Formats: sequence, C-alpha cells, structure tokens
Amino acid sequence: MKHHIALTIVLNVLLACQNCLASEVQHHKVHAEPLSRIADDVVRQTVFDLPATKTDAQPTRYNLWMYQNFMLLEGMDALGEVTGNEEYKRYASWNIDFFAAWQSEFGDTMAVGPQRYSRPREMWHCGMIAAFAERQRIQPNPEFVKGMATFDALLEKAPAFKDGVLVRKKSGNRGLGLQIDDLYMITPYWCRKAELLKDPKWLDRAIEESLDYFDYLWDKDDKLMHCLWLEENKAPYGLYWGRGNGWYIMAVTDLLTFIPQDHPKRNEVLEDYRTFINGIIRRQGKRGLWHQILDRPDVYPEASCSGMFTYCILKGVNEGWLDSSFHEAGTKGWRGLLTLVNDEGEITRVCPGSDISEDPNYYLKTKAPKSHDQHGIGPFLLANAAYLQANKTLKALDKSAP
Repeated sequence: MKHHIALTIVLNVLLACQNCLASEVQHHKVHAEPLSRIADDVVRQTVFDLPATKTDAQPTRYNLWMYQNFMLLEGMDALGEVTGNEEYKRYASWNIDFFAAWQSEFGDTMAVGPQRYSRPREMWHCGMIAAFAERQRIQPNPEFVKGMATFDALLEKAPAFKDGVLVRKKSGNRGLGLQIDDLYMITPYWCRKAELLKDPKWLDRAIEESLDYFDYLWDKDDKLMHCLWLEENKAPYGLYWGRGNGWYIMAVTDLLTFIPQDHPKRNEVLEDYRTFINGIIRRQGKRGLWHQILDRPDVYPEASCSGMFTYCILKGVNEGWLDSSFHEAGTKGWRGLLTLVNDEGEITRVCPGSDISEDPNYYLKTKAPKSHDQHGIGPFLLANAAYLQANKTLKALDKSAP
C-alpha cells in the first residue's frame, strides 16, 4: 500500500513537471514565433545583390534611405548578437554595402522622396548616415566618405538657437523650433564619427546636444518630454506624443553606450536617462503598452513608442544603468508588444510619420495607425533582442549569487 502511494506521488510529480515543461516550451514558442516571422521577412524582402541595370531589380522599402531603417539595422545587429543567427548578424553590413554600391553605380535613384541622400535639406533626412560611419571603420568605401561629407555640410549649415543647439525652421510661421526627434537623427552619427576619427569632440557634441534637449523639453511636473520648443514663444508646443518621447530616449540610450565610464559628463546623461525612465514607467498601461498620447490612457496603445520604451528599459537592465527591479516593466512591455502582432505576422497600431501638434485629432485621425509601418518594426526587433539578453543576464546573475 505504501509503495502504491509513493508511486502515485512520483507519477503526479512527473506529470506536474511535464506540464510545467510544456508550458515553458509553449511560452518560448509564443515569444519566438513573431520574432522569427518578422525578422526573417525583413531579410527575405531586402535586396542585397546589385543588378546589371537599375531597372532589373528594384530595391525594397528596407533598402531605402530612411531613419526608420537605421533602427532596423540596429535591431538586426542586436538580434544577431543575442541569437547567433548569421543572417541577422550580417544583415546590416549587407544592406549598407548594397546601398553604397547602388549609389556608386546608379546614383540617387531609389524610389523615395526628393533625393534625401544626395540633396538632404533637413536633419531628419540624415537617415542611415550613422551606419556609414560605423561601416567605414570596418570596410572603407569612397561612397561612405562622400555621404558623410554631404551630411556634415548639411549639419554645419543647420539653423541653431543662440546656445548652439541645432533646430528646425517650422512651418506655419512658427519660427525656429527644437524638435524632439532630431536628437536621434544626429547624435548616433556623431558618436560613431568620434570613434571613426578617434576625435572625442564629436562625442562631446552629442553629449551637449542631449543635455540641451532635456533642459528644453523635460516637464518636471508631468515627468514627460514636450516634443517641440518654439524660440518665438519661449515655450513648449504640442501634446505628449508617444514616439516623440521614444526618439529622445532612443538617442540617449544609444549615446550612453559610447560614453566612457570616466567621462566628466557621463553621470549627467545617466541621470537624465534614469529620470526619463522613471517618468515613462508611470505611464505604462495595464497591458504593458504606452499610448499614442502618453497622458491619455483613453487613446489607443501605440506600437512604435511601446517598442522604444521597452527596448530602452531592458537595455538599461542589461547594461547595469538600471537595477533588476526594472526587468518587470520591460518584460511587461515585451508581452504587450506581442499582443499587437496579428495572424499575418504584422505589427499593428503603428503611428505613421508625424509632425508635432496641439490637436489630439491629428494624432488619432489624421495620423491614424497603420499595420507594419517601418516605424514599428525596428523598435520591435530591438525590444525582442533586449528581452532575450535581459533574461540571459538575470540567469547569469542568479547562477553567480552565493
């Protein structure tokens, strides 16, 4: 009888373990399946081989000169690092080398915009120039040098406030404005240019720019970033747009990876980063997502800013800028992002390209959400890579604990 009871207990324990294992396997399938579908689709839809003529094989949207594609390159790099997938590891170099080869052979003829690569007019046209500086260190190419010279000339002529921070000329007679997304368009380039040229003045310039943005745009009461500062009004303008705040923290997160530990301004940048992260976590919804207008929980949850915030939180955990208690908010964000992937493997509820507005209907109706817009893909891939790395980091810490 005792043996029968003991056998029953053992069988029940084994059954419970089997159920736990099945649950864990299913959990990883749920997380891996959208990743592989989306990342593999990006690889499949990107052109890497130069055609005989410019009409033989048209580049796809993933080849174009777009700042969204710089996030995508970074996302594939990060995924390659954490998963070991060779296609992901090599994606960025394949893509940027193809772009340079196309420009050298056919000129600026890819199908997007009014020649934003060869004749840029705004800081947001800087697109993937940071990738040029990074690739030039490893695989020098005259096209990279030419492209960087073009954008250096643009930035040298860019308008600025009296304190030197670069700004835009805003439409509608609004004058000069410091717009939040421009930080991500320029500081990643300056950081990589500093490494390429071994000249720290470019890193110092990126640091000063980021500190200025925080001083102009941070609201200490609402604990969010305004998205525009107008010189004429000497005041912020616009609503708390989700992706606008995302651009800021993406730029600062990137910047922190380049600042040496002993740099005299590192702690200032780190303090701004932590202040922002603590503020943005207060706005995280129950599903782990953030809203198109951050202080309006009645507005739809938006994919691109949710991916950006999730990535920047988990990146902070991985780098030790945040303690492990922040892992919960990052994990919650990642699981929320998964709910935005539809049955076709597309990321839904992505805000398209936007300006800054004081009208809620601009963000809700005029800029109604799209599915699988590129603004959402890069942040999703970055968030996924950071989530996988954070899990590895915490497991390693657990094993090393006494």
